[in-house]
Amino acid sequence: MQQNHKGLLWILGWCVTFTCGVTTAKFLSGATNNFTLFCIRYICGMMFFMPVLLPKISSLNKLKAPAWLHIVRALCIGASSLLTYQTYRNLPLAIATSVGFTGPLLASSFGILLLKEKLHRAKILALILGYLGVLFIVQPHYMPFDIYYVFTGLGACILAGSANTLARTISHKDPALIIMLTSTLILGSVALTGFFIFSEPMNINDLLFLVLVGLFGSVSQFAYIKAVSHAEVSFVSPFEYTRLLLAVPTGYLVFNEEVNLGQLFGMVLIVAGSLYLSSKST
Repeated sequence: MQQNHKGLLWILGWCVTFTCGVTTAKFLSGATNNFTLFCIRYICGMMFFMPVLLPKISSLNKLKAPAWLHIVRALCIGASSLLTYQTYRNLPLAIATSVGFTGPLLASSFGILLLKEKLHRAKILALILGYLGVLFIVQPHYMPFDIYYVFTGLGACILAGSANTLARTISHKDPALIIMLTSTLILGSVALTGFFIFSEPMNINDLLFLVLVGLFGSVSQFAYIKAVSHAEVSFVSPFEYTRLLLAVPTGYLVFNEEVNLGQLFGMVLIVAGSLYLSSKST
């Protein structure tokens, strides 16, 4: 099997397991807060990856990138996860997924505003289409959900983008396995500490769902790493948008969440604009 085909299978596996994870999180009762969910997710992640990463622990003494970069990246990932779960637990599945696709739009906007990147007509059009898509999804005149959670979704995208940017910087000095090791150890340690000191009592009926979210989250992370190890990011990235094909029917069949034509049109605009911007950044 060609490497690109292996990458494609792994990224589709990531789409499925990620969607399963956030879908399972929506079954949690209100008695279990997002911080408890975060703790279980990363405790499971540390248990899942430790057998693979334990032999590499001695390599932590040989980090070439500054330790604070590894720490900041891990904290960005953790904060992004917290906001992501908050978003998915409170928005319809298809809407939350669409908001999660705005990363390239935000990255390009920050590049224009902060880095004075050049504006091209096609890039401007892609940004306009993407942000129009957000408006079509939110629909201020008809909003059956709290707009606050749209902003938590956007915040999750910003933090995830920051973590990816730091990962690219660090990867020039440290291998990917070591980068994954540092983030797993940092977030696992935060999760363990938080669970025993700060986490509130959880509904015992939620325990199975929490463990499943942790397992799906760990497997999805592993699947993404395998995908980009077999194929270029520019090849696998467009296939991430197949999550929308899973989210729309899952939201309708499992949670009876309906999506109107305007919101579907907004999703198409976001995907089109993000795909174009992603292709130009690779």
